[in-house]
Amino acid sequence: MSISATVHRFIYIGLIAITSSVVDATPLFYRGDMDDRITKAENGAIINGDYLKALASGPYGEVNVIRVTDRITTVTGYANANFTFIETDNGLIAVDAGSNIGQARGALAMLREITDKPLIALIYTHHHYTGGAGEYRRLYPEMDVYGHPDVDSHLQTTAGVLGPKQARNVGRILGLYLPHTGPDGVVATPEVQFDDPALNVNRHVQVSHPVEDGETVWIDGLEAIFYHAVGDTRDSLIVHFPSLDLVIHNTGLLPTLAPLSTLRGEYYRDPSDLIVSIDKLRQLRARYMIPSHGFPTMSAEEGYEAATAHRDAYSFIYYQSIRAINRGLSPDEMARTVRLPPHLAQHPLLQPTYVDNEYNVRAQYRGLVGWFDGDGASLHPPENGQIGQVLIEGFGGVANVLDRIRKAQTEHDYNLAATLATYILGVEPDHAGARQLKADALRAMAQATPSMQTRNYMLTQALHLEGKIDWAKPPSAALFRANTVDTILDTPPGTYLELLQVRIDPVKSADLDTGVAVEFTDLGRVWTLYVRRGVVEVVETREPLVKNILSLPRPVWAQVASGDSSVAAVLDSGAASYTGDRAAIEAVFAVFD
Repeated sequence: MSISATVHRFIYIGLIAITSSVVDATPLFYRGDMDDRITKAENGAIINGDYLKALASGPYGEVNVIRVTDRITTVTGYANANFTFIETDNGLIAVDAGSNIGQARGALAMLREITDKPLIALIYTHHHYTGGAGEYRRLYPEMDVYGHPDVDSHLQTTAGVLGPKQARNVGRILGLYLPHTGPDGVVATPEVQFDDPALNVNRHVQVSHPVEDGETVWIDGLEAIFYHAVGDTRDSLIVHFPSLDLVIHNTGLLPTLAPLSTLRGEYYRDPSDLIVSIDKLRQLRARYMIPSHGFPTMSAEEGYEAATAHRDAYSFIYYQSIRAINRGLSPDEMARTVRLPPHLAQHPLLQPTYVDNEYNVRAQYRGLVGWFDGDGASLHPPENGQIGQVLIEGFGGVANVLDRIRKAQTEHDYNLAATLATYILGVEPDHAGARQLKADALRAMAQATPSMQTRNYMLTQALHLEGKIDWAKPPSAALFRANTVDTILDTPPGTYLELLQVRIDPVKSADLDTGVAVEFTDLGRVWTLYVRRGVVEVVETREPLVKNILSLPRPVWAQVASGDSSVAAVLDSGAASYTGDRAAIEAVFAVFD
């Protein structure tokens, strides 16, 4: 492969002093039970040896260009998701496109060593890996794009509505804030970034052919049957190519135990939905089965066994969680008692190397019955600062609490040490000693955990507590698209007007009750934006009672929406015009973050 950039790969596969190969279902890393499994990676990272070995032996250990058949090629280990290409008589069908332009270009360069056929179609298995599609479209402007009907709206929810939170938390769980070397060095699945900023741009292309559940589509003479599925998103697909005996999918069938709850923060992932999707794979029983994450399976028997193991694991977690809820257990009690049976806990494809299974169990409680744990004291809990003040008084001063934290750390009760430090910080947020002790406890847990998300998140917070990074700022790399002029213009025209609903400052707008019409002069379309004391309503219509009108081309609005400009600036420059009261128009747009 040859592309004009230096690729920074966040993965290190050298193994030093691996101590174990099977993750036990019962030891607790946060209480020191896994301290004897700590080892060092080639980049100097201090890490759980089980996790390191699983990562090195899995699909992310190295880049693989896998010729599944003479018509099917899959690239694994190059980025977080696979790149799959299917040859038709006259071209290629691409499946997923990575997170940025550079990744798509790199994957295509690998494919060009095999075939020079043009891309005629792109299939999105879900909305996470669409960012390189702009490169495919640039090279092949006639390319069709197939996907679930909700791909574009779900992407907007992830990148737009929850964009700032997702950018931070994706960075935390993928280790994008961590150094490349040293004890805190990142050891994770690869998220390829490039020296050339242009290659790191996320350019989603909207779906041109939304597919219905069970729909059959012929692509250059090749039959493709699309099924709606649920995996880590609700806009996932299973695609069956009967003549190739091939299924491509995004479901809960991963090379690891799937995250029924991600530390990134997302909707409830109902295991019953995952089970239905996995059962569809079992029903199809294709010889070749290629996931969006992980190695392809090369026989119907291998694929069926893998699918059965996953569906049984999620079934166990789901129904045993319901059983525990019905018995009156709290989320904490469930997390301690709902454990996978040995034959599933020790299955090589079900290791908790991505998330801790305790998080999956806790997710069932919240997803099924809500946040209330059944204890009346939880309905209106005291703030950490209030508990901290009582704790400090009871111990006879901060110094005594700090001593107790050090004792807990020495006794390997790392979770207790971190929690006690949290209460001190509730009273004195800048207490240097408490911040360092909490960082030490988090780092000890991070070094022992077999879970990537846990390790990365805890190390990132430890570095933040030590003042070495600011985890409130977006990371330098990104999985989802940022709000740039280009990405805003890639969305439906009213999208970033509607997103003002999540950006309104209730204090600044407390006394504001007015409306502004926004006219996109290049489209001939008008929206009315109402601000009513902390609440925003956006409708695509020109309300005759609204006298203040902001008129501008949509690309100019994109400059305002991205933060590159402001309403005042575009009015001053003449790029926009107005009717009515300019001061009132500017006052409306001044109440948004």
